[in-house]
Amino acid sequence: MGFSLENFEYLAYSRQHEAAARELMDLLSGLDSNYGLPGENFSAKPLSSVLPNELNDHVVTRIAAAISCLFADSEFQFSQIGFGQMLLMHRWLSGLFAASPFRNADHVVRAWNIRGKGNLREVEIGNRDLVKFCLLYSPESEIPMDLDAFWAHDKVLVASLCLALLSPRLLATPVAYEKREQILPWLSQRLEQIDDLAQLPAGILHDVYMHCSYARRADKHDIKKPINALLGRSIAKAGLTPLNTPIRLDGKDKPVLLVVVEWFSAAHSIYRTHSRTLEAARELFHVVGMGYGKTVDDAGRAVFDEFVEIGAGEIQQQLAQIRGVAEAKAAQILYMPSVGMFALTMFLSNLRIAPVQAMALGHPATSHSQEMDYVVVEDDYVGDPACFSEQLLRLPGDGMPYRASALADELDLPGHIREEPEVVQIVVASTTMKLNPDFLLACQRILREAKSKIHFHFLIGQAQGMLIYPQVKRVIGQYLGDAATVYPHQHYSAYMQVIAGCDMFINPFPFGNTNGIIDTVSAGLVGVCKTGPEVHEHIDQGLFGRLKFPQWLVTPTVDDYVKATIRLADEHALRNQLRRELTGVDAVQTIFRGRPEIMGQMLLEALKSKAP
Repeated sequence: MGFSLENFEYLAYSRQHEAAARELMDLLSGLDSNYGLPGENFSAKPLSSVLPNELNDHVVTRIAAAISCLFADSEFQFSQIGFGQMLLMHRWLSGLFAASPFRNADHVVRAWNIRGKGNLREVEIGNRDLVKFCLLYSPESEIPMDLDAFWAHDKVLVASLCLALLSPRLLATPVAYEKREQILPWLSQRLEQIDDLAQLPAGILHDVYMHCSYARRADKHDIKKPINALLGRSIAKAGLTPLNTPIRLDGKDKPVLLVVVEWFSAAHSIYRTHSRTLEAARELFHVVGMGYGKTVDDAGRAVFDEFVEIGAGEIQQQLAQIRGVAEAKAAQILYMPSVGMFALTMFLSNLRIAPVQAMALGHPATSHSQEMDYVVVEDDYVGDPACFSEQLLRLPGDGMPYRASALADELDLPGHIREEPEVVQIVVASTTMKLNPDFLLACQRILREAKSKIHFHFLIGQAQGMLIYPQVKRVIGQYLGDAATVYPHQHYSAYMQVIAGCDMFINPFPFGNTNGIIDTVSAGLVGVCKTGPEVHEHIDQGLFGRLKFPQWLVTPTVDDYVKATIRLADEHALRNQLRRELTGVDAVQTIFRGRPEIMGQMLLEALKSKAP
C-alpha cells in the first residue's frame, strides 16, 4: 500500500484513529526498512508555493502536526500489541519530530498534563496516557523525568522506554547525548529485574547493545551485563542447553572452527578486515561458515571450507540450527568476527556450543558475556585490557592484515598539494553514531583558535533521507555555521573525491576510525586522532603508528587534540612535508601486508590449553 501524507492527514484530523495509526505504522515501517529513506511507495503533494529547498521541512512538519493531533486526542489509545509494534519504531517517530521545526513532541504532552497550565517543568501523566507519553517522549525531549518514580509505578514500561531512548544511531545534540549518559548507568543497575525478555522491545535490544559504545562514560558497556542475563534466561526457556563437546586433538582430522558472521560480503568492511585470517586458518582447521543468505555473497562464502546458510525464522530457531551444526560437526571453536550488529550474534554470545569461544572486534567492544572466552585483537589496538571481560588473544600488529577495497582500484584521485591555501580544508569521515557534542565543540574551538581560515567537510555515512540528513546538517551547523559543508551518504567514488580535495583530516572521538583512516591517507592526507583506553579509540593510535605518523598527531586529551589540529592546519610547510613523506596509496600498503596465519595458530594454542 505505502504511505500517503494526504490520506494520513485526512484520517488523523477526522479522528479515524485506527486507520490513522495503521497509516502511521506504514510510514514508520518503511523508514525502518530503508534506513531512513521514505521508500518508493511514499506519497506527498506539497503546496505549489513551496520552494525546492523548503520541501523537506514542509512535508515533515505536516506529518509531525498530524501525529500531534492524533496523539493529543484523548480518545486515541493503544492496545498492548499496538504499543509494542509502535515502540519498535520509536526512533523513527522521534526522528520525524526532531527533523521538523518542532524538534520534539513535548508540545503534545501538554494535552495530558494533569497539572495543566501548559507547564512542562511540572508534568504529571495519568495511567491512561502513559503509553502515549512513552511513544512521544524522545531523546530530544526537554521534560524532566523522575525515572525512579516511574520504575516504582511500572518498571516494564519505563525499561521499555529507556531501551527505546538508547537505541537510535544519531544522538548528537547535547540534550540527546546527555540523556543517554544519564540513562545508561541507571538502567544497567535495574534491567535484570525484568522477569522476561518478552516483556521488552527485544527487536531493538541489539541497537542498545551496540550503540552504547558511542557514549562518553567509562562504564558504558555495563548495560550489556543485564542484557546478557535476559538473553541467557530466554535461551534456557527455549530449551537450548549448552553443549559439552570434548576436545579432539588426535591429529587424524583438522579440528572444526565454526565461524558465524553477520555482514560478510566483498563490499563490507568486516570482509575486508577479517577474511584473510580466516582463509589462512584453513591450514590448521576445517573452517565452517554460517550466516544469512542475504548478507554473505559468493566472495564471502569462498573464504570457508564449507558454508551453511542460516534459515529464516525466529532467533531461537536459528540458534537451534547453529547449535545443531556445532554438535554434528563437534565444533572445537566458535568464532565470530563481530558481535552485536545483528541480534543473532548477541544471543549466540550467551550460549556455549564449543570448548573455546572467541570473537573479534568487527564492532570493537567487549561482550561482557561469561560464555565468550577470548577476544582476538592486534596488540597495538589494545588500550586498557581491563575494558574487556574476555581474555585477550593478542596478535602482533601485522597479525590481521586487511584486504584492500576493490572500489579503491577504480579510483583516479588528484595528487595535488596546495602549498599555502587561503582556507585550510579539513575533512571528517564519520558515521551518524560517532557525532557528539564533545567532538563538535572541539571542532568549534579549532575554528575559533586557528590562525588559518578553516572549512570543515563532514562526510557522514548513513546521513540520508528526509529525517537523518537534515538533523545531521542542523546539529553540525549549530556548532560550525557556514564553516562546514555536510555531505549526505554518497557513493564511494564521490566520497573519495571530496577527501582528495582537502588538505588534512581529523578523526571523531571517542569512537574513532579504521577504514576512514585508510581512505584519507590513501588520498594523500595526514591528520589528528584522539586515543584512549577503549579499543574503539585506541585503534586510531595503532594505525597511526603503523603509518609512522609523528606521535604528536596522536593526542590523549581534547586540549591536545585541538592544539595538534591547529598546528597541522597553521604550519603549511610541515603539513605538506608529512603528506609527501607518509601518505598515498603506497603508504597504506603496510596495513594490507602481514602474517594472517598467526590467528589460526593462536586459536589452536588456545584450544590446546583447554585440553585435559
